[in-house]
This record gives sequence, structure tokens and C-alpha cells, in this order.
Amino acid sequence: MHELPSYFKEFLSNINPSSSYLEDQRTGHLTLRKRFREDSDFGQYHINTFLQGSYARDTAIHPGKDVDVVVVTNLDSDKTTVADVYEYMPKILDRYYEGKWKPQGRSFGISLSYVDLDVVISTSRHLGDQELVTLSKSLVLNEADIDWRDHPLLIPDRDRGQWVETNPKAQLQATTDLNKQAKGYFVHLVKIFKWWRKEAYTTPERPKGYILERIVAENINVNCDSYPQHIQTLFTNIIKNYHTHALYGTVPFLPDPGNPKHNVAARVDPNDFKIFYNKVVATFPTINLACSETNAARATEYWRQVFGSKFPVSVTKSNDASFPARPVVPNKPAGFA
Repeated sequence: MHELPSYFKEFLSNINPSSSYLEDQRTGHLTLRKRFREDSDFGQYHINTFLQGSYARDTAIHPGKDVDVVVVTNLDSDKTTVADVYEYMPKILDRYYEGKWKPQGRSFGISLSYVDLDVVISTSRHLGDQELVTLSKSLVLNEADIDWRDHPLLIPDRDRGQWVETNPKAQLQATTDLNKQAKGYFVHLVKIFKWWRKEAYTTPERPKGYILERIVAENINVNCDSYPQHIQTLFTNIIKNYHTHALYGTVPFLPDPGNPKHNVAARVDPNDFKIFYNKVVATFPTINLACSETNAARATEYWRQVFGSKFPVSVTKSNDASFPARPVVPNKPAGFA
């Protein structure tokens, strides 16, 4: 097996969100936070905002996706209904983002010229009145130190008409812990798997995003010590573990670390999952060829069949095949040893 470490490092560099996009999402997030905090109407409810999702967990890929921004409020979930939230927020959003936002199932989508934001309104039962006053009047930049993040948040689910629990800190901690167990490979394997999904097919849309991350979490072997071995093992385990689901038209239970009773794949249509599973099966032979190939140039070409043009071209020519050559600069993204 050719491990091709420099090729995979360059591949990861190629599929990471650009530095300019990361700066754009930071700008969009901080601008929204300032507006909501200082708003004459909404300011009385605003506690803080923080980034959730793949950017916070460092599992996002190029060119970037909607940035999840959680807005923590002091709304009383026992007195404020989900319908109240969806009735109240439009006037606030129109004040700053008129014509650029739309309501979604659990959030409000804002489309700007430089970034898309998914704004999630939330509250917590673990904020006392005095704490609310203190936090409301302070600009807290290090949200990791805030006690309420140790507890689940409640977010409005429009389709179900009720507040539902989420726990972003537990999700982040689960990713951090698993990445440590896997010697730094987990977050990179998630990015690689997301990119494979992006290249493999476009419709149906699901499974995507965090569902893919949880699939990797449930099927990774933390003892693997190279990218080819991790990828081959991941696909092997998915095929083995989800065969029955694809056969009988069901979806697997993928527990949410923030709420273990919640299945993050619950909204995936069984037929969509079967399509996804069949794509995994169809890709697997090429992965096996790449892993068993003794010629590095041919192995690289097989990986390009799996991951597309973002995977680097071989710098050598084999006797059996000719590949375009170009210098390879092993860029080391943050996190590589």
C-alpha cells in the first residue's frame, strides 16, 4: 500500500475552505452579533452568539457552506411558543437583511454576497435572572467559559411546533475527543468523506453535513495509521454495518452526542440513504485498487478517480500509464504533525 502522505496533505489543503472565506464567515457572524446585541427591540433578549457546526468543529470543506450561528436569548420557552419566534423575528431580520433571508425548519437563512448564514434562535433553562442581566450587559468573546454552554440549548422546530434540545458543546467535545483517539485523523477523514460525497453525486441532497460526520464517527477505526488505510476501513465498515438498512429500506440510528436519544439521520429518506449506500459500494472497488497498487503513479490515478481533480496528479510516469506531471508542494494545513 502506497500511503502517499504528501499527496493527501495537498489534497486536504485543496479542499479546505479558503482563508478569505473563513474571514468572510467571521465578518458575517460578528456583524450579526453586534446588530442583534445593540438592536432596540431584540437587544433585551440577546445574550450572546457563537459559531456552531462544521466551522466550529473544523470539518468544513471548500468552497464553504452555510455558517451556523446560534443566537442565545433569555426567551422563556414555557411562555414563548415556536410560532411566536417565527412571527417576531421577521421584523428584526428585515431591519438588517431585508430581501436576503428566509425562514427554515429550525433556523433563518441569510444569503449575503460574501457568505450564507443559518441563524438559530435558542434559549436555555440554565440561565438565572442575575446571570442574564450580567451577560446581557457584557461583551463575552470567549464563549467557552460561559456556564450555559455546559447545558443543552432549546431551539424552535417549526415543523414540529415545539422547542427541541441541542447541545453544541457536547458535539464539539465529541469531535475533539474522537480526533484525539484517532491521532488527528478524524477531522481530516470527515473532510475527505464529505468531499467524496460531493464528487460522487449531487441528488438526492441527503445524507450530507453533520450526518456524514456522524457516519464517519460510527465507522472509523481509530487504530489506522494512514489515510489509505482509514479510507478503506471506513468504506468497509459502512458497507458491512448498513447493508441491512439499504436492503430493507431503513436508515441507521446515528446518535447525536449532544442528545444520545436523537437520531441525526431521522430526516433522511430511506431511499436517499439506499442511493448513498449504493454509491459507497460502487466506489469501494476503486479504493481497493488504489490501496493494493504497487505503483505510486497508478495508485494516485485511482485516488483521482475516487476524489476528482482536487487530488494531486502524480509527479512520475509509470511504464504502464502516463500522467500529467507538475510540482507538488506539500502544504501542511493546521493540525498536521
